[in-house]
Amino acid sequence: MNVSSRNAARFLSLAEGQALLTIYETMVETARSHDWDRLAEIERQAAALRDAAAARPSVPVDEEEVDALAGLLVRIQRLDHEIRSMVEPAREQARQQLAVEVKGRAVREAYAKLETPEG
Repeated sequence: MNVSSRNAARFLSLAEGQALLTIYETMVETARSHDWDRLAEIERQAAALRDAAAARPSVPVDEEEVDALAGLLVRIQRLDHEIRSMVEPAREQARQQLAVEVKGRAVREAYAKLETPEG
């Protein structure tokens, strides 16, 4: 058992770890369908679960639970990596589209000023 597993076990129960894994599995499926709004909503659910667990006083757990939780956390980390690998290209594409829109708006506004007669 490593230090990271012990720290996670201090605030995250096995049931919470399993619930978090289920949320991350849903997030992967949502990212695969490119439903970014729904993905953000589900991520807020994951954050709420993590925050609630972290705010609760820590409870001691046995070795078996720590090992099981460590396995869940490894799976969650892999899912998180998969989600990020899908989100980053979409985020970059959205950033580029926004930049084009901003530039286009600036050009339209500049032309509008040229067409407006000065009083």
